[in-house]
Amino acid sequence: MSLMIDYVRNLIPMNWKSAPSGWTSGNCPMCITNGQARPDTRGRGGFHFDEDKFQYHCFNCHYKTGWSPGNKVNNRLKDLLLKFGADEASVQRMQLELMRELDITHTLLVQERRKKLVIDWAETALPEGTLPFMEHTPDTNWTEAVKYLTERGFDITDPRLMYSPSKIPARMSKRFVIPFQYKGKVVGYTGRWVGTPPDGMPKYYNQQPSKNFVYGLDRQHADKEIVILTEGPLDAIITDGISAGTNTISDEQADVILSLNKQIIVLPDADEAGMKMVDAAVKHGWSVAFPEWDGCNDAGDALMKYGRLFTVRSILDSAISNPTKIQVIGRKYCR
Repeated sequence: MSLMIDYVRNLIPMNWKSAPSGWTSGNCPMCITNGQARPDTRGRGGFHFDEDKFQYHCFNCHYKTGWSPGNKVNNRLKDLLLKFGADEASVQRMQLELMRELDITHTLLVQERRKKLVIDWAETALPEGTLPFMEHTPDTNWTEAVKYLTERGFDITDPRLMYSPSKIPARMSKRFVIPFQYKGKVVGYTGRWVGTPPDGMPKYYNQQPSKNFVYGLDRQHADKEIVILTEGPLDAIITDGISAGTNTISDEQADVILSLNKQIIVLPDADEAGMKMVDAAVKHGWSVAFPEWDGCNDAGDALMKYGRLFTVRSILDSAISNPTKIQVIGRKYCR
């Protein structure tokens, strides 16, 4: 039996009656507080205990609350406990104990999940004709892609950037291709539309191998102490970091990232959605960078304005690790 069940049972008055149905009933102390004109005198309040959880229900004022493992003491339950004679200090101690149990349970679940972690993904094919830029015969679409990338400070000889003249899937010839590679094999890719796509056409066409995939793992060598985590793979190319491919980092992706055993610096986009990455950083104990880039939303914008060296240096210099400061600054930065 849990500490919470024992705690609540010890608060129930001796004159409350237990029934074979599992209910322990007596006069509800919440009726006046809950809007009734008169207090309960007919024993309409009741607890129902079921192994390691319980519920409370008053059939007079209809006050309901309860508790089950994995939950804290909510306000309705706290009010009920106080009415039964509990003091604020004891409720707070119970709350802290429940939080401690939650932390232990969460830690054990995470450890068990990480024991089963397998970092590998199946090989897949790139769109037809995908090659490095310099191995193509230039045409109009190729030229537009080269112009788009070079104007933004990217090197089209970088093997992480490729081109396909294929119209399928998703009009790939209007995009440039970023292969997802791991251990020397292609495991997926994204096709980024050059410029602004027409209505109904996604900016990114993604073939991501699984929900725990993280782009750029192969480049995080043993002698590298710091890894920059970005939302999109283009920003990861700029920073030579890793990308979750989204601002919502799954627990499975976090396990992969943590397996690197390196200092992680999260670089959120300077918009409302970027706060999701800030929250993930706090959850997993990572640092967060808030570089002061005038008029820049992400590393891509900064690359165009400041160049690669300054962009990366400003990320490293602006990183902070204090969770409270991260949350406070994050709310101002990500809007």
